[in-house]
Order: sequence, then C-alpha cells, then structure tokens
Amino acid sequence: MPKNPLTAPGTLEADGLTAAIAAGVVTAPGGIPAGQIQPSSLDLRLAAEAYRMPGSVLPVPGERVRDLVQGLALEKLDLYQPVCLGRNQVYVVRLQESFALPPGLEAYANGKSSTGRLDLATRVLADGSPRYDRIPAGYHGEVWVELIPRSFAIVAAAGVSLNQAILFRDRSLLGQKDLLERHRQVPVLFLPDGTPAPESSLVDGRAMMGADLDREIVGFVAKRTHKALVLANLGQHRPSDFFEPISRPDQGMLFLGQDRFYILCTRERVAVPADLACEMVPYDPTAGDFRAHYAGFFDPGWGILDGKQVGARAVLEVRPHQDDLILRHGQPICAMAYERLQTPCTRLYGACGNNYARQDGPRLSKHFQPTTP
Repeated sequence: MPKNPLTAPGTLEADGLTAAIAAGVVTAPGGIPAGQIQPSSLDLRLAAEAYRMPGSVLPVPGERVRDLVQGLALEKLDLYQPVCLGRNQVYVVRLQESFALPPGLEAYANGKSSTGRLDLATRVLADGSPRYDRIPAGYHGEVWVELIPRSFAIVAAAGVSLNQAILFRDRSLLGQKDLLERHRQVPVLFLPDGTPAPESSLVDGRAMMGADLDREIVGFVAKRTHKALVLANLGQHRPSDFFEPISRPDQGMLFLGQDRFYILCTRERVAVPADLACEMVPYDPTAGDFRAHYAGFFDPGWGILDGKQVGARAVLEVRPHQDDLILRHGQPICAMAYERLQTPCTRLYGACGNNYARQDGPRLSKHFQPTTP
C-alpha cells in the first residue's frame, strides 16, 4: 500500500480504502464493517430515511439534497422496517455513509452487480453536485441514492447495500498503447475456447465484447408479475416467478422487445489483473439505443481462477429503449475500460467466496434459487 493512499495518484484498493475509513474519509453510525470493503470499492448501505418522489431530480450548486427532496417529496417512508417500493416509482433514500473527502480525492458510485440483475436502477446524489454518481473532491456531507425499480416491486429495508463507490485521485485509465502491451504480456480478454482474443478486439483503450447466443439457455427475460422481490431474502426466490428462460435462437438472432428487460452474457471472457480495476461501459452509443449494463465495476481478481488469469464471462443487463432490437450472436454490445490502482490489490475478487466469481453464463442475482442455464 502507498505510504499515504489519500495523496497518492490512482484508484484506492482494499488496503487504501481501509486506511481512508480509519482516517475518517468515510464514516457511518456504528462504524463501517470490514465486509463492506471490496477489492477496489466500498459497499454503501441504505439508511432508514426515504422519500417517494414525483420524478428524478438533481441539486444545483449550493443546494442540499435534503432540502430539495423534502420540498418535492410525495411521501416520507421509514425503512427501519421493510417497505415495498413500487415498480417505476422514484425513491430517494439517505445512505448510512457520509463523506469527508480531502482536496483532490473524489468518489464515483455505481450499482452492485446483484442490483443491476434485478433491474433496479440506482444513482447517487450529493449536495450541490448536478451530476449523478459523482462525489466531488473535498466533499463533506451526507449522500443519498435514487432508486427506481423497473421490472418488479422491491421490498427494501435499512442496512441493505445496493450500490458501491470507488475513491481515486487523478484517476488513470489505460490507453490503447498500454492496454495492448498488457494483453500481449498476459492476456486480459479471451475467446470462448480459452485462447487470447485478437488485438483487434482492443479498440481505443477498451476491450470489446459481444453477446453469446450460442448456448442452450442464452439468458432470461423479466416477466410481468404481481409478486415483490424481497432484498433480504437471498437464494429464496423462485426464478419462474420473475423470469422466463430464453432458449438458443434460430440462426443466431434474438428478438428483444422495446422496454423489456433481459439478462444475457458475453461471448468473451475478461480478466482483471491485481493492479487494475475495470468498468463496463457502453460499446458505442451509435450502435443502438439500449442499455447493456447497470452495474459497471469489476474488481481486481475477476477472471483469475486458482491463481491463473483465464477470464470469466460478464453478465449483461439489456433494455432496448426506443425500438425493438434484433441482437446477433457475437454482436459487439459492451466494452471494458481499465484503470490503474494505487498499488496491486492483495484481496482479490473470488478469494472470499464472492457470488459471481465462477459464473460461466447468464446468471440471475443472488436473491434467486440456483438455476442451471
């Protein structure tokens, strides 16, 4: 770990996050349990204070989120006890964690993988910041999260973690030259047969990945249902109550209906070395009006199994917005952008029993009983 992770350039890994918490950069009533610290991100938890809103809203510079929310809220909720959040309703919930960022140190939030697989959109709000998911350098104050259940009603309660944050100073993304050099030395992207992906798969400093439609069950599509999904009930929900499996399509082409929610997986396997973190980003906004991933962080150690960098498939959460979409096998659909950590992470993803470390296909969230696609 650098001598002072609060002043060193790059993104903080687990030891740096531990030091930041010890220094009071992130605080919470009762402290922050060690289990919230991931290899390169920090889980954030819901507090009890929540509001049902008439729509999405952002503060303007100098404005507190609390004042904005309280002035517009349709209803105040108390998540001390479980509360059902309705489908397509907008909620704003205070987070238990508060930030006291020193000058130059920033935070960026994203939904957790399980959250995205539930079609539950999350966006962090900070006082005076007119940008979602961005907590500016030097910020001191409470933070909030906007929640929008899209496919199902969701039962939530205080203490649940739905999103996560990275901390960084002078965030450093790998460019094309550096990514190619890394891939030549130890591959970061693999084809289905386990061979390294061609260098043509690395474009503009990003590892491009396509959809996998060549398997018995290529994914799942969300069903309309009256049932609510309870976030606290891990491994207890029946998949058939919420999703329908999708069989291999004819001629490698899958019809995706407008505004329906699909869980698919990538054809390629991606690996994240110990000294890097990764974020899944849109492949190309001109390639189609759809969202391919709600939860973007991939920790160091992803795709490293039994000490070998072999890659693992990524799960895609796909929702066409404006039009129906015909998706073809191997069609580019998302990309991975790599960033440098301050120092190599010693607590790699998968080493502590993470839920998705060995996934090799489309997989529902940890809230469901196991499926075998």
